[in-house]
Amino acid sequence: MAPSPQHSARKLSHKSSFFLALLCLVGTACSTTAPGDKVLFEDPRGTVSLQTTSDRSIQATHPINLEPALLAKILRGIEIQDQEHGIQKFLAGRSSPIPVFSDDQIRFLAPLLAEGLRTAAPDQSIEYRVQTTLKGSMLESSTTETTAGSLYAYGRLLYVILSQYRYSPTRTNLTTAGDMAYRSRSPDSSGLLNRILLFTPSDAQRSDAFDPPEGGKSTDRFLAIDYQMLQHAPAAASTVQTAPMRESPAGTGASEAPAHTTETLAQEVETLRKELQSVQKQLDSQTTKQNSKKQKTAPPSMPQQTVP
Repeated sequence: MAPSPQHSARKLSHKSSFFLALLCLVGTACSTTAPGDKVLFEDPRGTVSLQTTSDRSIQATHPINLEPALLAKILRGIEIQDQEHGIQKFLAGRSSPIPVFSDDQIRFLAPLLAEGLRTAAPDQSIEYRVQTTLKGSMLESSTTETTAGSLYAYGRLLYVILSQYRYSPTRTNLTTAGDMAYRSRSPDSSGLLNRILLFTPSDAQRSDAFDPPEGGKSTDRFLAIDYQMLQHAPAAASTVQTAPMRESPAGTGASEAPAHTTETLAQEVETLRKELQSVQKQLDSQTTKQNSKKQKTAPPSMPQQTVP
């Protein structure tokens, strides 16, 4: 018995409803990824990507061109320092800050961060993640450490956020065996608990110019760095180290500077020659006087006797 037209229409309607529901589901899944997010580079060393910021109050001055050498200088200046508390602070004293990024990580990140700042939109930040695998020993397996964060530029400042520092899920986070209060808390997946960020040179750090973005973690650490000051620092240093050039007289060119130097050298040589001549004359005079004295003090010669 052939199906009635009503039955076929009802069956087609069910299929259409299912297909529309599937499209809506796919559309909802796709909408969870912001259209502006983009992975710039990814390999076993790490990842650099553009991410839409959740804090709508942040409007960065992107795109912006910053040289990889400048970004390498900034990464090299970021340091981290442990903040001891209680008896640890009394026994160990103040710890010294250490660099956050290794030389290999800086070589990897600097050109990618420059590309991110050059292509980012005002509502985007540049996210970074670097991973380092440490080889294990006979008793310990290898571990992978992760350092991650983000940055964006506004005005003459570069805002750097560190959200994870050398974190390894296989490594214990207990600082002391007897710290029961620490055990009662959840593990520190950031690696930043009781740590602060510093920057060298400290003159380029602007701690009073930073408002932490909304939606961040309580363990996130922030830096506001005056990158324009760092841009001008090499030029100022070279000016101090370079001797100022003399102004050429009117109507003379730069090509006459070597002649002036040669003339000065000739005058110095002539002065030295005259001094040597004067010294030679003094030596000759002293030698003449000594010979004269010897002749005066010599005994008179005896007369010869004649034999008859």
